[in-house]
Amino acid sequence: MVAVKVNSMVKLHTLCLLNSGPKHGYEIIKELENTMDQKISASHVYPFLKSLESNKLINCQKVELRDKKKYVLTKNGEEFINLIFDSIGHIMNSVIEKKVLTCAGCGCKIYQGSYQNVKSDLKENFCCIHCADASREKRVILHSWQIQGPLKTVSKSL
Repeated sequence: MVAVKVNSMVKLHTLCLLNSGPKHGYEIIKELENTMDQKISASHVYPFLKSLESNKLINCQKVELRDKKKYVLTKNGEEFINLIFDSIGHIMNSVIEKKVLTCAGCGCKIYQGSYQNVKSDLKENFCCIHCADASREKRVILHSWQIQGPLKTVSKSL
């Protein structure tokens, strides 16, 4: 079992950066600073990279003339990141699912924006104007049926 804790946004974002390809430590720090809009200390990044390396989640390759280190994910590192991303995905789904509406017309999921029809204490959400119109037409027909009763068929006999 891997003994790496991803308990900060800096660590999580560092994993995202490594997932996008090999990076130098300085490059990671600069990208973190740009993305997070704050100063990031090397003491936040390099110990985490060392922990990833000691758990065989990344390899450190020396490149260029000054023996600059470039950090690359290993196969185990890719699997670890996928587990982290899956966990985050479940958390995000639970947050998003609470905000998802269901169309009263066709039953599809509505993630953003909806047509609303408010009748007395009933509030219905629709994915599109077509579902809202179709629902309105169904209510008119149903209302008409309640007033007039079911349609009667008259047969003529000869």
